[in-house]
Amino acid sequence: MPYNFPTYQAYLERYKMFWSEEGDGRPPLLSEQEFQQSFQLLRDSYQTYQDMIDQGMEDQAAHYYMNVIHFLENKLAIADGYDNFIEGRL
Repeated sequence: MPYNFPTYQAYLERYKMFWSEEGDGRPPLLSEQEFQQSFQLLRDSYQTYQDMIDQGMEDQAAHYYMNVIHFLENKLAIADGYDNFIEGRL
């Protein structure tokens, strides 16, 4: 991942690589404001996911990941961003 992972410019670069081929399921390019809002939502969602894991709610966490986080990762062109959101990194 680029050093400037949380920036809009890094998102644009990821989008070009992640969605290099047009096809079904390709999300529209986000505006900078939409990116900031979605990025914050993803950050919060990872925290919620971790809280579920910590509380022993593995089944619910897996469901949450597939229905919330996976969608946001695709929208933000992030293959697996969890490591980039570990406390203290962003």
